[in-house]
Amino acid sequence: MKTPLFVAVLVLGAQFVHSQAAQVSLPDLFGDHAIVQRAKDTAVWGKADPGETVTVTLAGVSATAKAGNDGWWLARLDTSKLGDGPFELTASAASGSVNSTDILVGEVWLAGGQSNMEFSMKSFGGVVGYEKRAAACKGRPIRMFKMTHRSEGAPIKGDAKGIWRVISPATLGSVTAVGYMFIDTLQKQIGGAAGVVDISWSGTRCWAWMPIETIDAHEELKAERLRQEALIAKGEGKQVRKPVLRCWNNMFFPVSKMTCRGIIWYQGCCDSGHRDSLHLYPKWLSYMVADMRREMGKPNLPFLYCQLAGWQHMPKSPDANPGPANLREAQRRAQKLIPNSAMAVILDNSEHEIHGRFKEPAGDRLAALALNRVYGKKDVVCKSPDFAEATFGPASADVRFEIEGSPLAAQPLRTSFTWNVHSNDVIRIERRSSPASQLEGFTIQDAAGKWHWADARITGRDTVKVWADGVSNPKAVRYNWGMQGPGNLYNAAGLPASCFTTEP
Repeated sequence: MKTPLFVAVLVLGAQFVHSQAAQVSLPDLFGDHAIVQRAKDTAVWGKADPGETVTVTLAGVSATAKAGNDGWWLARLDTSKLGDGPFELTASAASGSVNSTDILVGEVWLAGGQSNMEFSMKSFGGVVGYEKRAAACKGRPIRMFKMTHRSEGAPIKGDAKGIWRVISPATLGSVTAVGYMFIDTLQKQIGGAAGVVDISWSGTRCWAWMPIETIDAHEELKAERLRQEALIAKGEGKQVRKPVLRCWNNMFFPVSKMTCRGIIWYQGCCDSGHRDSLHLYPKWLSYMVADMRREMGKPNLPFLYCQLAGWQHMPKSPDANPGPANLREAQRRAQKLIPNSAMAVILDNSEHEIHGRFKEPAGDRLAALALNRVYGKKDVVCKSPDFAEATFGPASADVRFEIEGSPLAAQPLRTSFTWNVHSNDVIRIERRSSPASQLEGFTIQDAAGKWHWADARITGRDTVKVWADGVSNPKAVRYNWGMQGPGNLYNAAGLPASCFTTEP
């Protein structure tokens, strides 16, 4: 027979367990020092007792939500008229409440991709421009969130784990360099509070960022998945582990309901070795973006991404055709498949290292795209010259470019490039065109299919003539086609033309 004291202990124990399970909580994404997007429908979510009503309050603005059977709830706050803060965020219910302090309201961007996005301001001895940015960052209303890497087999709902950093000279070194260069440049132009949520993970393929349903719906992607899982079963290959763990599950899905202004992306290195990346990668990237936009409930969310920078040596022969050149062309073509997307060209800022330390141009050019495309600052020139069409004659090709706000221009011919920025090692660039050529970096294919170094000259605001002595009836043209690019074709605003091929 149970004594009254024993029963009382059982009751108190049950109440304690219940109160522990029912405690309202917020993920790290909404923890101290966070920044949330200024919008009419800013999402805030967390956990509570199933069926419990939760009230969320930020700077006097409130909204309620009901926890589902799994305990997750999501409220939407109208933060459109709030200032920058700092404010306190509170989520309360019958079972208790939770507070986060020092919350800012402003512009938030999601940053993702692989190692060149994850690359921190102090990685490999520090990026070019680190000291300048560190000296100017104190007191700036900028916050950076880094997601924790996890390896769950199923999508993680809502539990966005990570660390918010208040930007200062002491914290700057540990955050994504491209992400910070981007938001730093952007914030200087638009003012107010701004931040980045960084979900990048090094060594990841494009399809690692897609749900399994999308992967298995496309034959070539499913084949890639099965091939890599077979390698793992044999204990082969370190790089294959992360794609199979699916970054979609662990990095994107936990933040997939967040409200943000857009996505910045830097990925592709690990796909550059695929035998047909030129034709497959544009489709893969478009699938990925469509899936992300669908989950975020924003079918036209801005998607801004970096074309691959260069690494290793300049091309030694005119018929060089390395994987990175094909991948860059795939990225260029992807713009046509992805609505409201834009690409930053950064091939002119490279080292020998695949993780080059010239991250400032990448961030600045992404910021220019955002300022023009997203924030309506049309006076900001943001688009690099981009191949549009080519007309072939008996002895030359006339190439037309898409230009936006700035005509074509020839920069001084490049005579060297930085092999290692910290040791000041430089590599001399041997000229491939004739002394009469205004432009470098072009190759032309003759009627028999052989490639030749070519001469080229700007002939109009948006046109270039390409030719080579002894080549008749040319049938294709390439520009900056190699691991690195010696080309000097820019626009008058100083943005480099994208590499391209006229081949299908």
